[in-house]
Amino acid sequence: MPSAFFLQRFKITQERVAQRVGTDALLLGAWSFSHPLPKKARLLDVGTGTGIVALMLAQRFPESSVEAWEMEAEALLDAEENFRTSPFASRLKLRAQNYMEALASEEAPFDLIISNPPYYTEGILPEDHRLSLARHVAEGLSPTTLLRTAASLLTTQGALVLITPSTSLDQLRREAVEAGWRLAELVTVFSKPHQEVRVLTLWCRLSSSSDYIPTKTSTLILQDADGTPSTAYRTWVKDFLL
Repeated sequence: MPSAFFLQRFKITQERVAQRVGTDALLLGAWSFSHPLPKKARLLDVGTGTGIVALMLAQRFPESSVEAWEMEAEALLDAEENFRTSPFASRLKLRAQNYMEALASEEAPFDLIISNPPYYTEGILPEDHRLSLARHVAEGLSPTTLLRTAASLLTTQGALVLITPSTSLDQLRREAVEAGWRLAELVTVFSKPHQEVRVLTLWCRLSSSSDYIPTKTSTLILQDADGTPSTAYRTWVKDFLL
């Protein structure tokens, strides 16, 4: 496998990290959600891995500051190099930070928290400990944990953005309501037509207003029936991929 992944404005070194760049990270980083952010927003990428999502956010929001948290030592080395060699280095901050420990500290609030949380929340966990850690399982970071705790690190108008398996959506909705969130935006991702695989979700705090606010919904098909990248997918990532 190649050790580097090249994009239009930066490259990703991934020689050491357990979890290499994949489609989920590209979708998450490139998602043009409609939720408004302040001009000088503070953004947080939890479990940054190689740092690709944080770098994509820095490119999309040129006046923002982006903080990235990671626990796996090898991933931190890759992310540090990727941040340092990027054109956005001055607006990026990397921390060896356990998310659960940060909840009890005096962190300044963020305007957005974004994360690619684990898929192995039940059943057999990966045998490779580094891969397990890279997917946050070993440290207890899960979609449920994020929904129950992210508000403590967000501004009043802040939002939480996740990518998860499509089968998790009903459970996420139930947990979100209990934790005081509403599903503001939803993209259902299909690998090919009729093959639903992922959901991109953006969560906002439930409002005390009695007015019903519908979820903004859309779909994205990654490949045409013959397996070639779809026009919609190419448009989604056009500002990033070569």
